[in-house]
Amino acid sequence: MIWRALADVVMVVHGALLLFFVVGSFLAWRWPKLIWYHLAIVVWNVVIVLVDFGCPVTATEKFFRRQGGESVYAGGYIHHYLEGHLWPEGQTPWAERIGFALVLIGYAGFFVVQHRRKAKVRGESVGPRT
Repeated sequence: MIWRALADVVMVVHGALLLFFVVGSFLAWRWPKLIWYHLAIVVWNVVIVLVDFGCPVTATEKFFRRQGGESVYAGGYIHHYLEGHLWPEGQTPWAERIGFALVLIGYAGFFVVQHRRKAKVRGESVGPRT
């Protein structure tokens, strides 16, 4: 029973990490120190996508499921839990591109927000004059 509960916890944490990957750069607009945690998650995801190796978080979930007597799913977390549910079957490459585009947009906004904060502290004008 404990193994299945651990597997479920890992599954939820994995989903939270993926959600943080998509929205973390936007959250850093408000809480700038989050950007370093987000950057680590982004690097992790870039490596997993480019090198195409199995995610250790998925492997951990599957290990706990096996220990609990459950059969494990084939493939990765995204293909099992998200593909076909949040986007159409076979469209994961597009979902990845959209996710990475959102990260880049969030980073661009983060740098704009940080620039404006620093300019405001220095007493410089950051917007149009009225």
